Amino acid sequence: MAPPRERTVKNRNLPANLYPNGKYWQYKNPITGKKISINKPMAEAIKLANAANAKLLPLLADDGSLLAMLTGDAAPKFSACLDRFESEWLPTRSYAASTLKEIKFKLARYREDLGDLMMGQLDVLTIAEYLDGFENNAYTKHRGLLVQVFAFAVAKGLCERNSAELTLVKKEAEKKRQRHTVEGLNKILGYVGTPVWLKRAIRLGLLSLQRREDIVVWSKSAVDLDQNTIKVSPGKTQNYEKPVHLEIVMGQALREVVMECMKSPVVCPYLVHYSPKARKRSQLDAKLHWNSVTADYLTKSFAQARDDSQAYADIPTGERPTFHEIRALGAWLYEQQGFDQEYIQGLMGHADVKMTEHYQAGHGEEAVVYMKVKADLKV
Repeated sequence: MAPPRERTVKNRNLPANLYPNGKYWQYKNPITGKKISINKPMAEAIKLANAANAKLLPLLADDGSLLAMLTGDAAPKFSACLDRFESEWLPTRSYAASTLKEIKFKLARYREDLGDLMMGQLDVLTIAEYLDGFENNAYTKHRGLLVQVFAFAVAKGLCERNSAELTLVKKEAEKKRQRHTVEGLNKILGYVGTPVWLKRAIRLGLLSLQRREDIVVWSKSAVDLDQNTIKVSPGKTQNYEKPVHLEIVMGQALREVVMECMKSPVVCPYLVHYSPKARKRSQLDAKLHWNSVTADYLTKSFAQARDDSQAYADIPTGERPTFHEIRALGAWLYEQQGFDQEYIQGLMGHADVKMTEHYQAGHGEEAVVYMKVKADLKV
């Protein structure tokens, strides 16, 4: 920050940061350096400058310790706001574990990038310039979270306005991700470099129509071989007013891959697992079990096998289908084999929430009711 302008005989008796500007006055914000014209008589200009100084000058105290010593209150920093947002606001939301992890990762980044700034320094310009460092959908997602953070800050009296909400709203770019084909997925499954555990995960996704996040945490205890069923509570639906719980009657193909997972010699309570070559502490902390697979690792491993197998070499890298699109291919294959939409929707956890509510009507709030569906795709 540039040093204050040197006082002259003319402005020696003026409050700090107030200077003559022709026949009127000019106030220089001591934090942002922004100059603001005050076209008022001298007495009013002095009154405004004193009021502004009373509000802004405490924010300049070194690390807030002097201010705290004088008033008992430290200058509010953004890091403290983020801490309160994470401890007070986040627990009130019913976010899925993966979403919560992503939010906390973003908050950690904000602490690193902006945490040392005082709340009074986080004006619209500062937030806008920070957001401009992100491209496409990342801009939209970061802006959305910052709007929530500042809304919390305003409600708690940490700042007076939501600076993030006043930044430019951008429309998310449309996803160009293309669909899987039977030929493409078979090429990945047949590729010698595709790990065995990943082939099982692909088949589980294709046959059961479950999401990546649910496949990696699918417990062996959910399998009942005597009844030929496997249970799952889709994580995304747990935010519904009435969550979805499925009991899937396994067709031959699904039973085969489930049996392969159950008979694997690798020790793990989850169907999808592998034995890593190295176990770093940071990796272990992110996993449910030392041999389990995280959703992110599944995504990256699939992308690696997809590209190494040359399954979609003719498609630009950014448009090649991911593991997520396997679910769509599976739904399409069920349709091609003559299964009706109600059957497919049921297996996918009911895209229509009203159908879910119909099945669960009349049960107590704490009751867990499994809807029986079938997964009998022929492959």
